Amino acid sequence: MISKSEIEALMMREAKAGSRVLSVFLHVEPAEATNINHAFMVQFKNAIRPIEQSVSAQGDKNLQRELALDSERVQRFINDYEAHARSLAIFCDASDDLFWTRPINVPLRVGARWEETPYVRPLLELFDEYERYGVILTDSERARLFTVFLGEIEEQREAFNELEVRHIKTTGTDHSRSQMNIQRKADEHAKHHLKVVAEMMDDLSRRYEFDRLILAGPIEVTSELTDLLPKHLQTRVVAAIALPIEASASDVLRETLRIEEDVERRREMQTVEDLIAAAHKNAQAVLGLEPTLRALQEGRILRLVYSNALRVDGARCEKCGALFASLREGCDYCGAKLRAVDDLIEEIVARVSDQGARVELVNGEASDRLQAEGGIGAFLRY
Repeated sequence: MISKSEIEALMMREAKAGSRVLSVFLHVEPAEATNINHAFMVQFKNAIRPIEQSVSAQGDKNLQRELALDSERVQRFINDYEAHARSLAIFCDASDDLFWTRPINVPLRVGARWEETPYVRPLLELFDEYERYGVILTDSERARLFTVFLGEIEEQREAFNELEVRHIKTTGTDHSRSQMNIQRKADEHAKHHLKVVAEMMDDLSRRYEFDRLILAGPIEVTSELTDLLPKHLQTRVVAAIALPIEASASDVLRETLRIEEDVERRREMQTVEDLIAAAHKNAQAVLGLEPTLRALQEGRILRLVYSNALRVDGARCEKCGALFASLREGCDYCGAKLRAVDDLIEEIVARVSDQGARVELVNGEASDRLQAEGGIGAFLRY
């Protein structure tokens, strides 16, 4: 499972003169007929063709040779690769002995970049789109605990606290009282069991720092468990669902992903509405490309929000690095020459991340809503 520290290490890799990184993202899901017999090689060739054409047009033999080396290295890997996930990320710089691959079990847009630094934006977007979930599947006797992240599920611990209730043989008028004692003891055991489950999940949450929590099992059990959870976990509960304790991990994953999708879309819409309202009130928020770029240059962005439908070119100052929405005669800040950039949003996302601010990509209805307001905006530090 990919970690954010791995992505940060890629981001911190220093650009080297005359050395570029080939970043590749492929859809390799083995269950799809289009990927039989490594057919995803076609995806790679289609993705890299525009890069090859651009480099060829420049007429630089050294660049052409470097790109060919990177491309050949990636193709050798793809030829031998046995897909077991939905997507594949590859970063290659043959001249600097960099070759980094990770299978990822969620969809990635197919594409390729050949630039001075690794193109990590698609991976950063995954960490915003897919939060880490904790799942407690329990009844009054047993419990199973899971974590779900980036489309993968892992069962962390299985606790079978079987209630051992002895059947007391009684007769006459004592029968009713004995049955009451048995039920009371059973209730006490069940409550103790749920307390242990809550403690286990508290420990798990400190190790994995998941964002949201789902409770699964009989409604009466999940309701009682909610009350026993520590306050910081109660606030993370987003759903309680009915599942049998014997449910397969794939069933738990399917239900979790369904809930995750719904929760994320609602949260994104609320974020966009909050941003629009704050920007219209001039309350430490901006909307639109130009205001966002100015806030970025001033280091004021606390949280960047942008639509997945936003695609814009722009320019970067060769001296001070300032970003602009269009190519112009000179930099507004230092007067130096500007250089065209093909994906201004990628530049903005990288710069915001460098400044330690949060980045959020929105999809669906939230994306449409934000597009109507310029497609991008930010909550500001001041």
